[in-house]
Amino acid sequence: MSRSSRDDRSRRSRSSNGEGSRTFQGSRRGSSAASSWRDDESSYSRYETSSRASSRASSAIDPNKPQWWNDQKKAERRRAEDERREAIRAENERRKMEAGNVVGYSRDASGRQEMRDGRVGAKETWGSDPNGGKDYGGVKVGAIQEYWDDDDESGRARKLAEMNDGMMMEMHDDRIGKQATADEELQGRSIWDLVDRSTIMVGCCLIFIVIAAISIPVSLISKDVPYVAPKPPPEPTASPTMARQQEEEAIGERLAKITPGGIDTLLDPTTAHHRAFQWMVYEDGMELGAAKDHLHQRYVLMVIYFISGPWTPVEGRLEWGSPVHECEWEGIHCKDVEELEDELEGRIEELLEVGREDGIKIDVPQRVANKLHLRQRLVSGEVPAEFSLLYYMQHLDLENNKLVGGIPTPLYKLFNLQTLFLEQNDLTNVDAIGEYRHLEHLSLSKNNFQGPLPDSFKNLRKLKTLYLHTNKFTGEPFDILKDFTKLELLDIAHNEFAGTLPPEFGNMKNLTSVFVGHNNFHGTIPAELGSCKNLKEFQVDASHDIGGPIPSFFGQLPELEFLKLDTCAFEGNLPMSLGNLQKLKFLDVNSNYLGGKIPTQLGKATGLVTLGLANNDFAGDVPSEFGKLTKLEKLYLQNTDLSGVMPEEVCELRDRGNQTVLEVLWVPCDVECDLSKCCTNCS
Repeated sequence: MSRSSRDDRSRRSRSSNGEGSRTFQGSRRGSSAASSWRDDESSYSRYETSSRASSRASSAIDPNKPQWWNDQKKAERRRAEDERREAIRAENERRKMEAGNVVGYSRDASGRQEMRDGRVGAKETWGSDPNGGKDYGGVKVGAIQEYWDDDDESGRARKLAEMNDGMMMEMHDDRIGKQATADEELQGRSIWDLVDRSTIMVGCCLIFIVIAAISIPVSLISKDVPYVAPKPPPEPTASPTMARQQEEEAIGERLAKITPGGIDTLLDPTTAHHRAFQWMVYEDGMELGAAKDHLHQRYVLMVIYFISGPWTPVEGRLEWGSPVHECEWEGIHCKDVEELEDELEGRIEELLEVGREDGIKIDVPQRVANKLHLRQRLVSGEVPAEFSLLYYMQHLDLENNKLVGGIPTPLYKLFNLQTLFLEQNDLTNVDAIGEYRHLEHLSLSKNNFQGPLPDSFKNLRKLKTLYLHTNKFTGEPFDILKDFTKLELLDIAHNEFAGTLPPEFGNMKNLTSVFVGHNNFHGTIPAELGSCKNLKEFQVDASHDIGGPIPSFFGQLPELEFLKLDTCAFEGNLPMSLGNLQKLKFLDVNSNYLGGKIPTQLGKATGLVTLGLANNDFAGDVPSEFGKLTKLEKLYLQNTDLSGVMPEEVCELRDRGNQTVLEVLWVPCDVECDLSKCCTNCS
């Protein structure tokens, strides 16, 4: 608050109260006669004179004056205040000495200040007389009181001594308009005077809420759930390392039985067997004991891993060595031993009794790893001998693993194999392939095999799928393959095979796919192939010595979807029966010697997506029935003798909105066709 505002407040106070208001703290004086009150009036007059002097000192401060001038005035004001206080204290002492009495002040329960008259010989009584006294800040001064005389001089002296030990009165006159210093404001005030009562109420409410929030749930829990004493802590157990050390000897004894070199190999730190052994004892999260049924199987797989790895992890897949059953690892598929026994036609007992040829047997677990997919995993190019310990395995995929030379010897021990994929390696010898008498699926594609098929192939009579494409095989393969009556898929394309296509195709009733193109075959397509009613794909392209008319029996193969006869020596007319093939999607007879008119019946083969008739001797008009081939995307008619005008129905296939659109329409230049709207090219 500024000094000017305090002066204004002081002037307002004087105008309303006449003499102003007076506040008293500490010990107060009193009087037993009316003359004492007159003395009071004179004292107050002196106090007021001192207050006015202090007010004049305060008003002398001018904000427009220099700082040193104001500082000097402040010092004068402080001296005047000190003199006023000293005068008050001196007057109090004088009156006490004259009266030998002390007046004390306190506050009642409502906070109102009361005066206790402790003067010797006076009885303290507050009167309610309206004529009694003045009210100074809530304190009645000069009220009518009753007194009693105490003739005991010693008693009066004793009381006077007690009162002198009390707190002296201090008086503050608000008329001077001066703000008390921080020390004066806090002096003599309790915490209840300093803290706002509303703040205290809010704090009490918050404390109550916290207590209720804690006590109510506790009381509910205590009613609903009976107290249960906690279980005693378990007895301390041996550390994992100590526990596994106790298993190490037992595990080592079991693994030594199936390890070449026995215990010496297991303890040799340079071997993968030692690494796998230590991993199983101390690092394997499964912590298998010596009595576990799949201990041998897990050990063999980890030996293969440490010889061939490490392998690059595949995100989202459980790599080998993960702390789960090995059947969950990437590329491993398992079967229950009972299911495997049914598939092996009871030969599971033979596996359990005989084991490997050298007499080593591993314990066949409840869940056997019967299928391994290890594409691009054997980075060393070596097939570990431990593969042969998995003699119950049925499916093995080692595609693209940099294998060189002949089929690795350990693989020949897997005499129960049903699937063997060795595609995309650098193998050169498969002479012993006939050892796999139970083999059903064999892929030797994209290797470096040369020469004729080995005679041991004759033992693979159970083959269902055979991939030999992209090698350098020679000779007449069907001298061996003609008796493979269970064949479903035969892919021997891109070799140097010779001879003719055998009539024994008619005995392969299960054939679905035949790929024999890019070889040196000659002759015609045997009519017996028409007996293969399940045939879906037939390809004999780039065989320049395969010719004659295209057999009409192709039109009687209801499942046929893919027919590729391009770049051969076929002649004559295109069979009209091909229009019966509702499932036919791909028909390519490009680059032959076919002639005549294009049969309009082809418009009924509504499943066609690609139709290649180019580089032949077809003549006449382009059939308007081609407009019914609504799924057609590519139509090749170039380099033929066709003429006339391109039917509007065919051109409409080029603009079909959101439906299938004819993307390629390549025609002879003799055919009138708008290259900007209909045809895409001509030649």
